[in-house]
Amino acid sequence: MSSVDVATAPEAPAAPLVHGRPEARAFGNLFRACELCRHSTALAGRLLCDSPAVRLAGQPEALDVARAASGSCGPNARHLDMPGWH
Repeated sequence: MSSVDVATAPEAPAAPLVHGRPEARAFGNLFRACELCRHSTALAGRLLCDSPAVRLAGQPEALDVARAASGSCGPNARHLDMPGWH
């Protein structure tokens, strides 16, 4: 028997990892749902969360705070409310 060399395509470069996950730019905008949500509000050029849960705390908060694991909306966007849903 003879061995045959098989030419393979070079592997695609892997996305850089951040905290064990692919870097955010590989996924696009992490807060796209927030941009479309009725509870988002712009203040001083920043998009903030103003969901009912945040209002109980007193003032709008940054999206990365609201969408953190312990945030008011969480990573799964619990309070997501799209205008098209009504």
